[in-house]
Amino acid sequence: AAAHRRRLRPSASGREVVSQCLKCEINQDRPMGALRIGHSQGNLPRHGSKNLLTPAAAISVEQVEVSTYLPKGDMWSVHKFGGTCMGTPQRIQNVADVVLGDSSERKLIIVSAMSKVTDMMYSLVHKAQSRDDSYTEELDKVFEKHMAAAKDLLDGENLARFLSELHSDISNLRAMLRAIYIAGHATESFSEFVVGHGELWSSQMLSYAVQKSGASCSWMDTREVLVVKPSGPDMVDPDYEESEKRLEKWFSRQPAEIIVATGFIASTAENIPTTLKRDGSDFSAAIIGSLVRARQVTIWTDVDGVFSADPRKVSEAVILSTLSYQEAWEMSYFGANVLHPRTIIPVMKDNIPIVIRNMFNLSAPGTVICKQPANEDADLDACVKSFATIDKLALVNVEGTGMAGVPGTSSAIFSAVKEVGANVIMISQASSEHSICFAVPEKEVAAVSAALHVRFREALAAGRLSKVEVIHDCSILAAVGLRMASTPGVSAILFDALAKVLTVLGW
Repeated sequence: AAAHRRRLRPSASGREVVSQCLKCEINQDRPMGALRIGHSQGNLPRHGSKNLLTPAAAISVEQVEVSTYLPKGDMWSVHKFGGTCMGTPQRIQNVADVVLGDSSERKLIIVSAMSKVTDMMYSLVHKAQSRDDSYTEELDKVFEKHMAAAKDLLDGENLARFLSELHSDISNLRAMLRAIYIAGHATESFSEFVVGHGELWSSQMLSYAVQKSGASCSWMDTREVLVVKPSGPDMVDPDYEESEKRLEKWFSRQPAEIIVATGFIASTAENIPTTLKRDGSDFSAAIIGSLVRARQVTIWTDVDGVFSADPRKVSEAVILSTLSYQEAWEMSYFGANVLHPRTIIPVMKDNIPIVIRNMFNLSAPGTVICKQPANEDADLDACVKSFATIDKLALVNVEGTGMAGVPGTSSAIFSAVKEVGANVIMISQASSEHSICFAVPEKEVAAVSAALHVRFREALAAGRLSKVEVIHDCSILAAVGLRMASTPGVSAILFDALAKVLTVLGW
C-alpha cells in the first residue's frame, strides 16, 4: 500500500491545526506549531484497522512550520478612537478600559494621533522647508508632549521601551527635517513619513497601557499591512487583495486577541510610507474592518451620535438612532460632521455596521449606520432623516440659445473648470439645454470665471452664448433621506417651509 500522507489545515477557531490523513480521513486536533506524525510505509496497519498506531509501529517525527491562521468574521470588533479621545494620558487609559471592557473574542483598535499632534507635524514640515529655524523648537514640543504623557501613563519596562523608541524616532526626524531645511523643499513621501509619527506614538502608548492589565495585545504599524495607490489629488484607493495578504502574514507572526494599530498611515505597493490623507483614520478602521469581516466598526468621538442637523445652527436637532449607508455618505458629502466620506465604501460591500459613539458619554447608544432598516416608516415625518448645508459657495451660470443641441458644450465647460482645479459641488441643466448652472467654492470661482471667458471668447462675441454669470455668497441646503424618492409630497412640504421662512425674512 502507498504511504499514508497527511495535510495540515486550520481548525474553525484558528487556534489549532487539524492533522488529517488523506487516506484514513481521521482528524486529530493538535496545538498550533505542534509536531506532525507521519505514517511510514510498512509499519502501519491496513487501512480501516482500529489500531492505527501499534506499539511496534515505527514513528518518524518531522517538525513542520505552521502559520497561525487569521480568523475572520463576527468574532472581530473594530474600534477607532480619534485624537480627542487620545488627548491626554488619562483619556488614553480610559480608552484602554473601554477596549478591555469589550467582550468580543477578538478586537482590533485603530487610533489617531493625540489631539493637535498631526497639525504640529504638518507645521514642522512647513517650517523646515520655509527655512524657519523654529522647527527645532516645535520638534522639542512634540517630544516633550509624548514623553510627559508616557511618564504619566506607563511605568517599568514598558515606559523604558517607549521612551527608547521615542528618542530614536525624534533623532531620525531631526535629521530628516534638517535635510528638508537645507534643501528648502520636502517631497510628498518625506512629508507623509514625518506627519505619520503621531499615530505611531499614540498607538504604542495605548498598546502598552492595555498590556498592563495582562491582556494579550500586539501593536501593529499599518504601513506593514495597508497598501494603497494614488487615485487623484489628495486621494488614495486601498489595494484590498495585497492588504489582505499582508495582514495574514503579519498575524501569523504576531497573533493576539487584541491588536492596537495606527490609523491614517499606510504604504504604497513599493513600500514607500504614505497616508490616507486628512481625517483618514476613520477610513483606516473601515478598511481593516472589511479585511477581517468584522461584526461592526465603532467610531468613538466626542458627540453622542449623528445629529439631524448642525446643532450650532438648529437648536432642535436630535440624535439619529439609525442611518443607511447612503444617507450617511450624502450627509458627509454635504458638509455634516459624520464621517470621512470614503469611510462608508469598504464596509458597505460586506454589510458591516458602523456605530458612532461618544467616548465621554458611554451611556449614549449612538447612531448605527447600516443597510436601510426594513421596518422604517415611510410617512412624511420619517422619510427625511436630516438636513445638511455647504456654505461659502458661488453659482456659475453659463447661458445662451446657441448651446441647445450642440454636442460638446458641457464637455468644454467642465474641461475648463478641471484645468483650474476647481471642485464642482452640484450641477443643474435647464430642460431646454440653453443653460448650465453649477456650484463651486467661493475661493475658486474667480479662476473658474476667467477660464470660461477665455474658453468661450468667440461664442460670447458671436452671441451663441449670452453670458457667464457668477452669483456670490450662496449655500446649498440638502434634505437627506433614502425614502424621499418613493414618498409623494416631500418636495411640496420642503418648498412651502422655505417660502414661509423667506417671507418672514422679507426676501
